[in-house]
Amino acid sequence: MNATRILQLFFVLITAATAMLAQNRATELNENTHKAVAATERGVALVRAARQKEAIEEFELAIRLNPGFAIAYNNLGVTYNSLGRYEDAVKVLTTALQLSPDYADAYYNFGVACHSLGRSREAIKAYENAIRFKPRLVHAYVGLGSVYEHDGQYKRAIAFYREAITIDPNVAEAYNNIGTAEARSGHYEAATQNLERAINLKPDFAVAHYNLGVVSLRVKRREIALQHYTVLTSLDSQLAGRLYNGIYQAKVLVLGAK
Repeated sequence: MNATRILQLFFVLITAATAMLAQNRATELNENTHKAVAATERGVALVRAARQKEAIEEFELAIRLNPGFAIAYNNLGVTYNSLGRYEDAVKVLTTALQLSPDYADAYYNFGVACHSLGRSREAIKAYENAIRFKPRLVHAYVGLGSVYEHDGQYKRAIAFYREAITIDPNVAEAYNNIGTAEARSGHYEAATQNLERAINLKPDFAVAHYNLGVVSLRVKRREIALQHYTVLTSLDSQLAGRLYNGIYQAKVLVLGAK
């Protein structure tokens, strides 16, 4: 994947209790399985607290206690994805899918890893499988759209983003990505409308503010770009710095997808 692209994908993290239902586990669980569930729940809480290294230890403990526990492999893969350890994520998510071949969330997370590694065909297949097993998994449609957008197939990308919005009209990330795809197609008014919609839905959406700033510069609306730069200074200093370079140093800026 082009390192200059700003790509931040969703990860699907599942609690151990949900996992037991999803895998049709027996009601009476042995002691090790109970301990594996507890370790997985602790791992989920640690990921949500941005304590990924500790979370990895908990998921690995859960796997040692119950080697057939697909959810622990999935959540370990989620954590590796969040750390940019995509090759490691592919390995453990492959195991999750071997244990549970209809595991939609694991397919989605596998798609995230493959997409991040630039393995577009595998990512597409994974996202399609996620949708096959869970047709309303919104972010799988966003993921598919992102792959096609990255490959320059903007109309196809927009179609998948709109599928996501059909399922959930409040997915700000889909509007942001429609905005970037429209901008890459030279349709700046459509891009502006969709990026504004993304920000209305999610006012602290840093990538959307950045993208709207970039589009505003392209259509000579410098004052609008300045407004979004100001917002970004309190949301994301890195993106604020990039937009600053575009405003004040006339550097060519790259749009970012969410």
